[in-house]
Amino acid sequence: MKLLRDVAVRHLLTVDPQGSLRRAAQMMTDRGVGCAVVIDKEKVAGIITERDILLAVAHEKNVDTTKVEDVMTKGVVSGAPGWEITRAVKAMTDGGFRHLLVTEMDDPVGIVSLRDLMDSMAELVQSQTSA
Repeated sequence: MKLLRDVAVRHLLTVDPQGSLRRAAQMMTDRGVGCAVVIDKEKVAGIITERDILLAVAHEKNVDTTKVEDVMTKGVVSGAPGWEITRAVKAMTDGGFRHLLVTEMDDPVGIVSLRDLMDSMAELVQSQTSA
């Protein structure tokens, strides 16, 4: 079974909590990712996702003056690099979120999306059925 360390994206996009939503959205778009880790004083303060930005726009927040910290998800759930991907999928579906931060000793070392995990699980099923 694959582990989180096998599928996690290691080049995390990080943003400042004081940055604007527009800047975060631009950075996420430029990198082609659906979320960014919010770092404050060298610690994880939260995560901001496409969904957070979309909700802010739907609630008529000004993307130029609203700060990332005003809409980010705090209390980020994370998994360890040694978790099996099925454990990560369960944590994400139980928690209702699509991105899981991978941490080692409280330091972010990667991130996975539900899509990344489902792709890995599909590969596993496909390899088992063709064997």
